[in-house]
Amino acid sequence: MAQKIFIDTDCGIDDAVAIMMALSSPEVEIAGISCVAGNTSLENVLNNVCGLLNFYKRTDIPVYRGCSTSMLRISHNADKIHGSNGLADVVLDTGGKTPEAINAAEGIFAAAKAYPGIKLITLGPLTNLAFAFNLYPELSELISEIVMMGGAVGPGNVTPWAEFNFFYDPEAAAFSLGTGVPVKILTWDATVAGFMPEEEFLRLDMNGTPAGDLFIEIQSFYLDFMENSTGSRKIGFPDPLTVACVIDPAIAIETENMSLCMILNRENEKRGASVVVSDSDGADGTADVILKCDMKRFSELAKRIKINSPK
Repeated sequence: MAQKIFIDTDCGIDDAVAIMMALSSPEVEIAGISCVAGNTSLENVLNNVCGLLNFYKRTDIPVYRGCSTSMLRISHNADKIHGSNGLADVVLDTGGKTPEAINAAEGIFAAAKAYPGIKLITLGPLTNLAFAFNLYPELSELISEIVMMGGAVGPGNVTPWAEFNFFYDPEAAAFSLGTGVPVKILTWDATVAGFMPEEEFLRLDMNGTPAGDLFIEIQSFYLDFMENSTGSRKIGFPDPLTVACVIDPAIAIETENMSLCMILNRENEKRGASVVVSDSDGADGTADVILKCDMKRFSELAKRIKINSPK
């Protein structure tokens, strides 16, 4: 039986690929998707998710409107990386698909009640998750695992210390680490360890189906960004790796249980960093932290996007 999952996303390029992987894999079944601002505005995220579901002819999957800012009402974006609409400036037809009447927190709770043991996958800032657990503390008894993309043990990707998702809303990250639900985190470190040069990326040979062509189109935007910012055409897969580790846990080849503490002081230049501490009593929570992935195994899984494409 397929594992029920609920995805919370700030749907940018890599989020879209992660959702495409989930939609292409029989091992998991998406019970719902909640949207949060992060990579791009909340409205863009909603449009991207609804458009992607229409593209896959899966408008039956409910979509929920979440938070448009962090818990402290602060906003950031990553337009330079993901384009003005968060999806490499590719506009997908929503086909009239719209969000549900209830909000993200209510949607998460509804899915957890309907499918006890569901796994919650977070691909963006953790604002929706924090609000959901604040409103419905009983979620800790209904959700079997929270799998996050976020944080960094080594250098971050926004500051030298902080990764974007945790940096965007560190208060929400701190809260979400301590819900009592087992947490698994795919860190920025694992993304960096799995950077794929363009030549290897092209060997995936994804062209030739609608989903494969979309994959190439949006990822090429990211390759261009990397070349302009680093001088190297290589690509990272933070959110796809996160979903892949749920679909096929063997993809995570280096995992360590860690006690983590978020730096929240707004005057501290390290704000948003997830710091490993030796004393769990002083931590916001503990997590199984994925530091390295089997990229060959991941690549084979990613090819399902082309193979299982909608017509």
